[in-house]
Amino acid sequence: MKSFQPQDMTSFAAVDIDGSMAYKLVSGLVVPRPVAWISSQNEAGLVNVAPFSSFNYVAHSPAMLAVNIALQDDGTLKDTARNIRETGEFVVNITPTSALDAMNQSSAEYPADVSEARVLDIPLMPSTQVRPPRVAVSPAQMECRLTQIVPLGTGINTLYIAEIVAFHVANTVYDGRHIDSVALDPVARLGGPFYASLGEIHKRPRPKAV
Repeated sequence: MKSFQPQDMTSFAAVDIDGSMAYKLVSGLVVPRPVAWISSQNEAGLVNVAPFSSFNYVAHSPAMLAVNIALQDDGTLKDTARNIRETGEFVVNITPTSALDAMNQSSAEYPADVSEARVLDIPLMPSTQVRPPRVAVSPAQMECRLTQIVPLGTGINTLYIAEIVAFHVANTVYDGRHIDSVALDPVARLGGPFYASLGEIHKRPRPKAV
């Protein structure tokens, strides 16, 4: 293992950089990040589909996940955040590499009265426990109900914590006991305009103390 010395590093005190620079650093360093391709709908039933990579699972009893959704540049809520606040429900769809382009395009800033699913021809299927539909090209979907809203930092970012009330996993990626990560083929987010697939997988047994 190579060790770095202080002179090998470029260092930043957080108080000396602005939010834009902090975002570039943290989004470039915390990689790869799983992508939550979230389907939601407003009270009128209009379906919104958009990806978020500040996302992870946070508990398993009950199963819970969290996603950070920042405000838009003008300080207003993004459609997904507004829908989650209005209805308390959403679906996290796992994006396979084959759907990368559609997922990426759905991140564009469409008007609030435009459904990404409709304009991008993203196929949907009904959910079983919540009102927002699932993305049919996703091999795994998690239906969620909001449990907590946590403002973060200066208020630009908000963490939405939800309980998973239903799992749906394609038979091609689930054998009844385990998820096949290779078959799932999930897209991961890197810094800037870059994404990644799984690549080489390393297996290590759970270690014992020596």
